[in-house]
Amino acid sequence: MATSACQVAVPAYSDLDSTAAIAAVLRRTAGGDSPSPPFVRDVSDIFFALKERGLRFRDLGLRKIPGGYYSEDVETFVGQLLSIGYATRRSPIKLTPDGEKFCREIEEAAQNQDELIKLRGEVERLLQESAALA
Repeated sequence: MATSACQVAVPAYSDLDSTAAIAAVLRRTAGGDSPSPPFVRDVSDIFFALKERGLRFRDLGLRKIPGGYYSEDVETFVGQLLSIGYATRRSPIKLTPDGEKFCREIEEAAQNQDELIKLRGEVERLLQESAALA
């Protein structure tokens, strides 16, 4: 007699630190070649979309706001970049070349490079899908 096991899908939490995840998303969206620099809520919406695609970050908070999502973690990270001169604007976010370098160094120091590669791929897909809808 064969039995089938019922498996419940449990969200898999990433081993990727939220700081590295934020740095990767900001470097891609707020770097020098970005055609339209994002606001904190735009970056937060990207993290919500990543959550919808199955990526989870233990230490990244998102809350629902009218018209989308917001992360104080992203806001704090951007504020720190501004305070040390690695960003020139908060709204929309604009990284300096040193800010891009700093974010890249955070990414390179991340313990789980496989997760970072997966994150970058999903961010690229999201941005391409958004561009196609615009």
